[in-house]
Amino acid sequence: MSDRQAIIRAFMVNLIRKAGGVDAAAMLIGADLGAPVSKGSISKRQAGYLDWPLVEIMALEDALLDYSCREWFAQTTPKAVADQNLMHSVGRMAAESGEAMAAAMEAAMEFASGHGSRALALKEAHDALLSASNLVAQLTGGGAA
Repeated sequence: MSDRQAIIRAFMVNLIRKAGGVDAAAMLIGADLGAPVSKGSISKRQAGYLDWPLVEIMALEDALLDYSCREWFAQTTPKAVADQNLMHSVGRMAAESGEAMAAAMEAAMEFASGHGSRALALKEAHDALLSASNLVAQLTGGGAA
């Protein structure tokens, strides 16, 4: 079973539980689709032996007003994933830039007293530049550098 199948199955197991069991879920799905749905098929899908048709997922979600599976679907679109990656890159750049500034200020103060780590300040500055380069690449459509 793929990760996607396992995730969908977990959502549906929860929805079936909320519906009151396999019999109730089959009745709710059948009512939405306008045709009877086999309790055996629902049971096999719940156990992971069969995949869930999208129309049955939507029917049960609509009946229970619980759209957790569709919400998960929406988060897995290429655009949503790209948006999440972009936000991660912005956060990474902010963190690396902050670390670079802190290391540079510490090094500058310690240089004045004759101590300090130019290497650490340089390493943090390089990390910040790499994060900025990755963000620029994502914003220009080139992906991470």
